[in-house]
Amino acid sequence: MTRSKTTDAARNVKNIAAVVYMLVLIFLVGGSYINQHRSESAASAEPAAARP
Repeated sequence: MTRSKTTDAARNVKNIAAVVYMLVLIFLVGGSYINQHRSESAASAEPAAARP
């Protein structure tokens, strides 16, 4: 019975760590994508803004 509880607790900790890891990766990749998209749109908008 004790072994079952420790196994369940370890599995629960692993699942929580996996979810946190995925959230961090999504945050990093999403931030990089948004930053890249903003840089490209700002670069394409500069020449149009410079025209009279």
